[in-house]
Amino acid sequence: MASSVRLSRRVLLGSGAAAFALGPARSAPLPPPEPENIQGGADDANRLTVETRINGRGPYHFVVDTGADHTVMASDIVAGLDLSAGEPVIVQGITSAVPAATVMLKQFSFGRISMEDVKVPVLPRAGLGGDGYLGLDAINNRRVMFDFHNHVLSVGRSPSDWLADPVHPDEALLRVDGVAGRLTSIDCHVDGVRAHAFIDSGADVTIANTRLFAELQERTGKTYLSDEPVVLTGVTGATALGRLVAVSRVRLGALNFAEAVLVIADLPVFESWGLADKPALFIGMNFLERTAAVTIDYARRELRFKVAQQRMAGGA
Repeated sequence: MASSVRLSRRVLLGSGAAAFALGPARSAPLPPPEPENIQGGADDANRLTVETRINGRGPYHFVVDTGADHTVMASDIVAGLDLSAGEPVIVQGITSAVPAATVMLKQFSFGRISMEDVKVPVLPRAGLGGDGYLGLDAINNRRVMFDFHNHVLSVGRSPSDWLADPVHPDEALLRVDGVAGRLTSIDCHVDGVRAHAFIDSGADVTIANTRLFAELQERTGKTYLSDEPVVLTGVTGATALGRLVAVSRVRLGALNFAEAVLVIADLPVFESWGLADKPALFIGMNFLERTAAVTIDYARRELRFKVAQQRMAGGA
């Protein structure tokens, strides 16, 4: 019998596909110069959540999701807020595309950041598993730091002086590329196989595509751990099948993740990010929670992982 892996979030909006009614994510106003530390919480997958307010009401607890282009909210919240309806859109989940209603939020805020006239898709709570997800439309073009152990989100502007931001001894720095907040790194190796990688703080697990697995098979003779598939369930309620594979090391720049298990599945997220024909993986919470902190600087296009010395390359 297949085992089950729940991906509590798989919302991929605004990717430019013709079926999507929403355009690319719009950035929120710039935060104050000094970074703000927002005390948050965690859901059952240890994903970081922050308190949000909608038209001055709340708080509502939203998962901070670097893999979602747009913020999305649960339908039962809408019922009590008397929001005006927007045009319906197509929401692409990991396993299927479904039509979804939208609502217009006159004001949406978290911490000191406030956005106005925000169009937000609405999905059933049963699929989301919570109040909603804070997407790239809220965090793009700024620097955000995730402290998963203390459940703190730090949000601020990118430093204006590139030379005034040195890499500390307990940090691993990766330069990345991408547009509209979709930052990917090619400085990633899975058991020696180069891959494209991106950070997905809304995913419970780390998933790679079959192109990566094919490279692992050819170079290392890698096989699946079992003939039994795992079931991946997305926000739309539909399912997809994946297979488990064990790897000795996933290296991101100078950072090593040792003795890891990946799920192999060709999900729509890879095509949406332009990675369907390349060895690729998205780094989920089962990897991210091993770090002390993860910083994503969207304006400077860089990732920083704060880790213990022994996890750095050459010390592991």
